Amino acid sequence: MKANFSVETAQKDDYSAIRKVIAESYANQETNSDGDEVDMVDRLRFYDDFHENFEVVAKDHHEIIGHALMIPVTIRSVNHRHKIVSIVEVAVPEKYRHQGVGQGLIYELESRAQLAGFEAVSAVDNTDFFYELGYVAAENFNIFSTMPVDISANLIKPLADGSLFNKSGKIYYPEEFYGIRRLES
Repeated sequence: MKANFSVETAQKDDYSAIRKVIAESYANQETNSDGDEVDMVDRLRFYDDFHENFEVVAKDHHEIIGHALMIPVTIRSVNHRHKIVSIVEVAVPEKYRHQGVGQGLIYELESRAQLAGFEAVSAVDNTDFFYELGYVAAENFNIFSTMPVDISANLIKPLADGSLFNKSGKIYYPEEFYGIRRLES
């Protein structure tokens, strides 16, 4: 059964409900969670390159049933720097999964990325969710993560044919992304 929901830009009055949705979504998850997701989203709102329209919520009537956030990141190599966006958090509580909520959030973010002129979207995920949405291993484009993740979890989706041609390198995330994780490494 598909949920009846709309996807819209997150508002400041949604932040409390978003925190609850993220915490509920990641509770008891062994993959894709390090326990810092709620705080990471709060930190990223203070990132200099944060775009308010890159944070979206799924609402069923007025109840928030999903949340996703993407941020601009940089692919760097010796020869170039290239901005793309990275989906750094997707949260859908268990009772709303497999109803198209996560997919709706991702498609909306991809559309907003394309409208903003970004040529690709990256994600780090240890499940098949992003593969099912057309993402591929970033290593196919000689793009690697600066984070210690499994190579098959570093994913990317070009938003136009040829948009990643000659754009190999490493994806660099802002300090706000890391928080306590940076202190532990």
